[in-house]
Amino acid sequence: MKRSPSVRLLLMGTVPVLLTACEAQDEAVLYKDVAECVAGARLTEDQCKAAFDNAKNEHQRVAPRYTSQADCETDFGAGKCQSISQGAGAGMQFIPLMAAYALGYYAGRPNYYQSQPLYYSYTSFGSSGGYVNSGGNQISRSTGTAMVSRSAMETPTRAVTMSRSGFGSSASAKGGWGGSTSG
Repeated sequence: MKRSPSVRLLLMGTVPVLLTACEAQDEAVLYKDVAECVAGARLTEDQCKAAFDNAKNEHQRVAPRYTSQADCETDFGAGKCQSISQGAGAGMQFIPLMAAYALGYYAGRPNYYQSQPLYYSYTSFGSSGGYVNSGGNQISRSTGTAMVSRSAMETPTRAVTMSRSGFGSSASAKGGWGGSTSG
């Protein structure tokens, strides 16, 4: 019996989704700022500040980088990107502003959490937008509690350089997910 090419394409498209759906998920809480974290009453003010500071430091290290401000703003919105210098003679790059931070809690370790920066993307969740991590993984449409895949909460090893509009499109990435690595 001969199978239709469209059936093969349908199966090829659903396998990654099914595999992702099987990945273990943990609770994460998204906060816009320290005040929202303190109001959530899960952590003390000092813990909220430390988590925010950690995410802010990580933001500088792992935020997706763009060679053009227009490309960055296509993904994150007008006025939502900042320029950064890559050093003498290296030129400018653009990174999105940190819009929130996520705290991932781990089962069996109630006092252990990991924080990471989040960005509000208008291309990853459609026109309504939502929060993504530095690798472009969708986290949640809003702040508050969300179930997030463990891989989405892993600490990124380095920034992703986008060669054109990236999250939610067919951009090529350098140093992150599937593109060539830049060192």
